[in-house]
Amino acid sequence: MKNRDQEIISTLERFKCLSRDDLITLFFKDKKSPISNCNAVLRRLRDRGHIKQSKRHNPAIYFPNPSTIKENSQKIAHFQSIAQLFITLRNYISAFDIEPKLGKKGVVEPDAFMIFNNSPYFCESQLTKYDLKTMKAKIQRYENFYYSDEWRKFPWQPKEPFFPAIAIFSDTHYEIDSFLEIYQYRSAKELLQLSALQK
Repeated sequence: MKNRDQEIISTLERFKCLSRDDLITLFFKDKKSPISNCNAVLRRLRDRGHIKQSKRHNPAIYFPNPSTIKENSQKIAHFQSIAQLFITLRNYISAFDIEPKLGKKGVVEPDAFMIFNNSPYFCESQLTKYDLKTMKAKIQRYENFYYSDEWRKFPWQPKEPFFPAIAIFSDTHYEIDSFLEIYQYRSAKELLQLSALQK
């Protein structure tokens, strides 16, 4: 198996699912015919049983085989939104962990952890609008995690540990009252635009 084939499979395992266009962006953008090149590789990997394809979506969605989510899973849009964060910011991040397990189950479960422009962030990708009570409960879990001091043991921490900022990506702006450093963006593109303005 070619190195690129293995990279495609491991990337699908990491993100759970990716659209054909995502895979073009990640692996075929520099090719003379990126769409036809991508289609040929994905067809070969699918025919050999390494990946699965769902045409329920347009463009088609691809999964590793075996897959941890079903082709009609409600979580596909969620994982797609996390993938879009990575794809948009990939040239500016040195770490990107999807749904990292932090502390005891239920304490805090970010959609992703990233180091963007040398700064650590817990990322929340909100596709649905939360009511204020639900959002407050989510932020409360982050505050509880802060008091646990477990974050001080993260391997990326400098000599003087500090708690990551929280980046919420949502079309909805929430009124949040917290001692934590929290930023809200409509998209990863807006984060890039604002970061460029601040330089």
